[in-house]
Amino acid sequence: MKVYLNKIELTKNQRGVWELDPFKGCINSKRNGGNGCYGICYAAKIAKSKGYDFGQVVKRYFISDEHFFKISQQLKKIPFIRLGVMCDTSFDWEHTLNIIDRIRPYQKNIVIVTKHLNILNDEQVLRLMGLIVNTSICALDTGEEIVLRLCEYNRLKKYCKSVLRVNTADFNDSRLKKVQDDLLNNDDVIDNVLRFPKNHSLVTSGIINVKKYAFLDSKVYASKHDENVFFGHCYNCPDLCGAEPTQNKLLEWCSE
Repeated sequence: MKVYLNKIELTKNQRGVWELDPFKGCINSKRNGGNGCYGICYAAKIAKSKGYDFGQVVKRYFISDEHFFKISQQLKKIPFIRLGVMCDTSFDWEHTLNIIDRIRPYQKNIVIVTKHLNILNDEQVLRLMGLIVNTSICALDTGEEIVLRLCEYNRLKKYCKSVLRVNTADFNDSRLKKVQDDLLNNDDVIDNVLRFPKNHSLVTSGIINVKKYAFLDSKVYASKHDENVFFGHCYNCPDLCGAEPTQNKLLEWCSE
């Protein structure tokens, strides 16, 4: 299988979000028969479809002054940047923070998405000032994972904008529904709809309900516990991963 290159890239995904991942790959990709977290990791699926070994994590760098200059000028023009799309930023916090330190002068809305696979030390936490951290969590996580992620989400509130990114589903299971309701009952919460195929074991066993929804330019199966939860292109989203871009940048984004 192919291995990712170590050259960092600024890309825009299908939903319209600009991404600058400090790594490619994730150590959780081997879960659930190689399908990643909850058996539905879209990053693992995309990597597999393109022939990449997503289980081998590759650090990415600015490989020259020219490379950095090109990306820094692009960063000035976009509404916000997200790190942690095809990776988990906590794989090596020092590397993630070093990348962020370099781009800070050019982009003020920097979103970090993480499951806290590794924990920030006290010195690293101080470097989060002014950033937005999305702690990704789900009722399907283990009890230990939920406790750890909630602890980090609450710990970071003193240092940055700490957002709880709850990956939600329409559960028939009363215990899972109660856990999900408790997670949603926090401050600065984002409700992130999970896309489960109809042949997923949690669907066929009746634990999760799915329906077909219009999504971007196609129709997909997804599990919405609330029909009013946003599910679509990011520039229409009321949450924007917790970022607060200027009105001008939002207008430019929508007009692209």
